[in-house]
Amino acid sequence: MSFVPDAAGVVVIGAGPAGSAAAAHLSAAGCDVLVLERTPDASDRTGAAALTPAAVRELEVLGLGEADTAGWHRTTGVRFVGGGMRLALAWPDASGRPAHGLVTSRSVLDETLVSYAVRSGARVVRGTEVTGLTRDAAGRVDGVATSGGAVRADLVIDASGATSVSHEGTTSRGAVAVTADFESPRHTDDHVESWLRLSAGDGAQLPGHGWIVGRGDGHVSVGVGALADDTTATPDACAGVLRQWLTALPANWQLTESTMTGPVSGARLSTGRPASPRYADGVLAVGDAAAVANPVTGEGLAAALTSARLAAVTVARALGHPGEEQREAELTAYDAVLARALGGHRTLGRAVARLADRPLVTRLATTWALPHEPLMSFVLTRATAPAPAHVETGVTPSTMGPVTRAAAHPGTERGVDQR
Repeated sequence: MSFVPDAAGVVVIGAGPAGSAAAAHLSAAGCDVLVLERTPDASDRTGAAALTPAAVRELEVLGLGEADTAGWHRTTGVRFVGGGMRLALAWPDASGRPAHGLVTSRSVLDETLVSYAVRSGARVVRGTEVTGLTRDAAGRVDGVATSGGAVRADLVIDASGATSVSHEGTTSRGAVAVTADFESPRHTDDHVESWLRLSAGDGAQLPGHGWIVGRGDGHVSVGVGALADDTTATPDACAGVLRQWLTALPANWQLTESTMTGPVSGARLSTGRPASPRYADGVLAVGDAAAVANPVTGEGLAAALTSARLAAVTVARALGHPGEEQREAELTAYDAVLARALGGHRTLGRAVARLADRPLVTRLATTWALPHEPLMSFVLTRATAPAPAHVETGVTPSTMGPVTRAAAHPGTERGVDQR
């Protein structure tokens, strides 16, 4: 068992993207940070990590440069497919962020971020499970309980995922997604392919939506999701849809059971409403623990990294206040700051998600919306919009600056899908 320190200024639960990013931001600001991760390493993470330009911008603000992401596959946009039609659009043009996305394996992303957190000064202990929170006489969280003993902390950042430690006992609601990896000659495709309408090999319509993401390393990741946060879909049911959909995909992808390189994996996504406030009693939630994933697309990396940055800004400011009342006021504001950064359209997005996978809606989307490039450009812009202006983008003054909303960008490809 790894040695677990008995105290830290800030304890971060979980070394996923949100936890590692928060730790790196805080360590760079001079905070004493300890990250506790349940798994011994990141090698068990499967699937692709597809970063939108907004997520790539978050990596840049964090301090990761091109040398850190060398070898990652670049994407230039999204290709929408459905009902025999396709429309490829470039990533929306937005001031302050790159014009490309990045794709790598999830294990590489996790390891890159946790290594950067260590280089920034954070302590990381793997193979240690956080089993609960500890509280002082007033009921405020003053640390965590682990498999290796208790750890005292001034503040705790919960980055433990959808089944979060701080929300223990609550029911996880949200979209469902499954993915599988394949060898494919089209692994260098520079568009994320989004299928709005699915069908089986015999033409029967299937529930949900799908995506194909090239990784540039000989592999692609293929996924199927059900969006509504009140869905009765399960990972097993979505896995069945995935296998049926494979029989209808264009042959040049070569996506078959024989080219599959690993098992189908799935989980429920944190696209629903947060189970409780994102800050309470000394604990700030980030990433999936804060239910920040986009309810319309299911994409969560950009929002997870944004929440990590804003939590770090909040904690650094709070710890800089000498008075307890000022400190608590700063921490309590985190909920509002994060909600503003994610955008007020999240509530509408959850309503849209409840309809998006219904057969009538997908039929309308592919026959009416898909042929209209300006409309689809608007949809893509809204779905990938970065944090609005007036939200700080870093912990230290040297990395702070405004990020504006996305603007539409002309399409690059359209037509009848005959691949």
